[in-house]
Amino acid sequence: MKAENDFSQRSPLRQFELVVEKRSIFVNAHYLAEISPYFEYLCFGDFREAREGRAELEDESYDEVIELLRFICPDPEYLLRRDVTEANFAVLTHFSHLMQIPSLHRQLEAFIEGEFSSDDYEVKDTSLVDMIVEAKDAAFSDPVMEILHKKLAKVELERVKELVKKLPGSYAEPILAEVQRLVQSLISECQRMWVDDISSFQHRISGIYPITSLFRPTIPAVFAL
Repeated sequence: MKAENDFSQRSPLRQFELVVEKRSIFVNAHYLAEISPYFEYLCFGDFREAREGRAELEDESYDEVIELLRFICPDPEYLLRRDVTEANFAVLTHFSHLMQIPSLHRQLEAFIEGEFSSDDYEVKDTSLVDMIVEAKDAAFSDPVMEILHKKLAKVELERVKELVKKLPGSYAEPILAEVQRLVQSLISECQRMWVDDISSFQHRISGIYPITSLFRPTIPAVFAL
């Protein structure tokens, strides 16, 4: 079983205290400041938090902050374990935006454009909606958002409506509209391909045996002059 940091105790390197849900998390401020302007200002800027070496993160989940730190920080064996999955994508995307971690943002986009974009990659529809919401907030690129929406467009439309109905309108309406656009686009593409196939078939047949000859009357040999 791999060793994991719990960040619950100070260490010679982890001296800065984050308070989340009234629980203390101790982090290496210098390391975090190297990868995030958010932490650079929080830990070393001209703020009370920097002077006190302590900051409270409101409206965040303790477990989710720990999940982020385990992803971006080396473990007790000095290894970085950074596997993006559908299970951690939404949480990591949330913090990549909130805490301004550009390297994490790029890794998350690369995951969507790579492994996730494969037709063989399956994802739970509930997870997919969460991923889209967080990616939208994090201003992911249009190509990345297109991949996410295309995955959702494979889900039955009634199911999509059910999944987004509890979301605020600012999320639900654009998601539903984009899914409907993609579905209609797919239908139009299928129709175009069908017409092209028919036209191609007719062209091949006429090249072998002129189509007009199929309807040319034939005079029986017995009446021929």
